[in-house]
Amino acid sequence: MPAQVSEAEKARIERATQAAVSGSWKEFAELTDEPFPNDASMREQFGDTSSRLQQADGNWEMTSGIGIVPDGSARLITVLIKAPPTVDIVLTLHSTSDRDDSTISIWTFFQQVNWGD
Repeated sequence: MPAQVSEAEKARIERATQAAVSGSWKEFAELTDEPFPNDASMREQFGDTSSRLQQADGNWEMTSGIGIVPDGSARLITVLIKAPPTVDIVLTLHSTSDRDDSTISIWTFFQQVNWGD
């Protein structure tokens, strides 16, 4: 059976998306359990993504995939937010386990590059 995104991870994804829709950097920044490697870069990603999700006005579809380190010590969650008429958004998170007490960190939140366009 393929790995599934845990309830804690799903909740964090939902809260990150809602923070972007509301434009609340403060709320979004509080959702990562580990500091962002580069606050300025993440703030820029958030600002761009926030405006794109606001333009989509709730009209989007989210899909997710998960990769797990063979020893189970880390999970990389990639969420694709298809938000017409804007470009798609990619949210990536790192999680230490599928348990409720997992450490979940936001790594990226940016527009997907469409090389064919």
